[in-house]
Amino acid sequence: MRNMLKVAIASFALAAAAPAAAQYTFTQPGQQPQPIQAMQTWNNVARVNVGVGFYNSGWANCYGSYWSYYPVCSTGSYASYIPFLVGPQVDFNLSGMNNISVGFTVGFGTISSTYYDTLNVLQTQNKNVTLWEPTIDYVAKFGQATMDTVGRFRIGGGMYIGPNSTLGGAFRIGGGASFLSTNRLGVGVDLVLEGGGFNGYWIGGLQLLVSPEFHF
Repeated sequence: MRNMLKVAIASFALAAAAPAAAQYTFTQPGQQPQPIQAMQTWNNVARVNVGVGFYNSGWANCYGSYWSYYPVCSTGSYASYIPFLVGPQVDFNLSGMNNISVGFTVGFGTISSTYYDTLNVLQTQNKNVTLWEPTIDYVAKFGQATMDTVGRFRIGGGMYIGPNSTLGGAFRIGGGASFLSTNRLGVGVDLVLEGGGFNGYWIGGLQLLVSPEFHF
């Protein structure tokens, strides 16, 4: 009975000491054990977005009718724009899953547009255009900071600045993910939908982005 009691006491002592011992690494005899450092986590992200956009704009051609009081309108594609996109973006953590993201995207591409001339003849025009877009988004991130892959959802707005100081703006919504987010360097992917107006015309678009990321 006494031996069984000694075994029980020794087992209890070993069980109590195990969690504390797990915090230390093995060392050479005579050296003080060193605590194992916790995994580093990063709250903020700086990235360079690189990708492609797909934009189009609508137009309405209206004409009167002898048989109808209301004008008849037909709608078609006013313009299409498929630019190469590049620009910096930084996510600042506010608390928990909440982040504010600010960025600046530059689009390089050709606008292909159609219009009616003074003789009501449909014309086609191609023009190289650089479009500047500062953006600000709210970003919700999903997943623990210690996870290697973290998803995100964004909603916000952007401002379009085109040739000859033409202006516009758009509502933005999208989603994406960061990979290798427990490392200093990682990779991000995003899909962003945009809708708004530019130079007096409605415009809608889609951005597909891949970005090297720096976590800090």
